[in-house]
Amino acid sequence: MTETIELRNKPELKIILNTHEFEVIDASEPKNNGTYSYAEIKSVKLNTEKTDWFISTTSYIVGFFTGNGNGGNYKNKANLSIQLTKQIVKIWLVDTDFKKVEEISELIKNKSSYIKTL
Repeated sequence: MTETIELRNKPELKIILNTHEFEVIDASEPKNNGTYSYAEIKSVKLNTEKTDWFISTTSYIVGFFTGNGNGGNYKNKANLSIQLTKQIVKIWLVDTDFKKVEEISELIKNKSSYIKTL
């Protein structure tokens, strides 16, 4: 059974879930493209976008002392990080439906757990 989930149209981001592996098609980050086995997955982590308080605070302090006032809020972008036995695939989730990504994350975790029990 194959299921294709399109997360973004431009640039294209698709994840195709197959029985024993999944495929990533990521036009914005071509190094992520490939087919990966569920059996090779060590962990799947979904990271939401959040403010990097250390960098933000530092930029405000530096801006205050230099007088240019260039301080600002710096955010770590949302991403889906899949740790495999030999590599880490980090998919940036800019302009994607976060609800769909949450579902995919759970599907990949469940399929990985199931394959490992066989």
